[in-house]
Amino acid sequence: MTRMLAALVAVLVLMAAVVQAASAKKPLRGNAASAGAIEVGIASAQAQGDGSTASATASCPHGTKAAGGGFDAPSSAGVIALVYESVKLRQDAWRASVQLFDPGEPDSVTLTTYVYCRAHFPATKTSTDTVPTTGELQIGPTASATCPRADSVVAGGFHMPPPLGAVSVTDLFFDSLRSGASGWDARVVTGPAGPSAVTSEAYCSKSLSAPTEVLARSAAIGLDLQTGTASAACPAGTTPAAGGFAQPESNVVSFFFVYSSMRVGESWQVSGLHSGSEPAVALTGAAYCA
Repeated sequence: MTRMLAALVAVLVLMAAVVQAASAKKPLRGNAASAGAIEVGIASAQAQGDGSTASATASCPHGTKAAGGGFDAPSSAGVIALVYESVKLRQDAWRASVQLFDPGEPDSVTLTTYVYCRAHFPATKTSTDTVPTTGELQIGPTASATCPRADSVVAGGFHMPPPLGAVSVTDLFFDSLRSGASGWDARVVTGPAGPSAVTSEAYCSKSLSAPTEVLARSAAIGLDLQTGTASAACPAGTTPAAGGFAQPESNVVSFFFVYSSMRVGESWQVSGLHSGSEPAVALTGAAYCA
């Protein structure tokens, strides 16, 4: 009997070791909600005068990591913020940048950057894709960042050099949103101010599943310098720590200057200033909910 008990204990120990080894090789994929409640970091900066730029970097509270980020730079007919960057920095910060298009009397625009942080959020890896633009007026190109195999994209970002030239722009970001469960697309309209380059960033995780995507559209707008807002609400019990925007119907004569993409309560809210007239186009907001 003693030998039988010893043999049984040995078998149980061996089984436990095998299970632990398998778990180490193939960790369970969790949901971002298990990473803790969202805490918010905020930073602001101001651009003063036509063509000036401003960047603001928001940092997470101690002991938390960035799950996503956003920006807000309220614009009007006389003061238009050209947002050319919104990216994750390290594991605990988010940076946004604007250039001021100020066609009237000298004025300023205030940029606010938000970073949405969780205490037990895993570290992410960044995948990027950069594409050149030629200076020939067109819709596109799209930079498409893709996570490594078996990774999910939990958030994304975009950047390019300041876009404003002497009489026009190099590029304006039309879209920044998830592509499937493992990619992030950043699409631009190319202006005639000369060649440049645009970059999309995907923030990838092996241990988290891709958040649920919820989309919402603004009203279609065909009037110049009117504001469009889309608010994508997460299902009950979930909240967005990341989001995106798109304007799939826009063209070179009717489009939005997207100046805000941020978390508002349990929704992701996107706002833009419409440029041009007909055809009327709508703005899309995307919330990534967990």
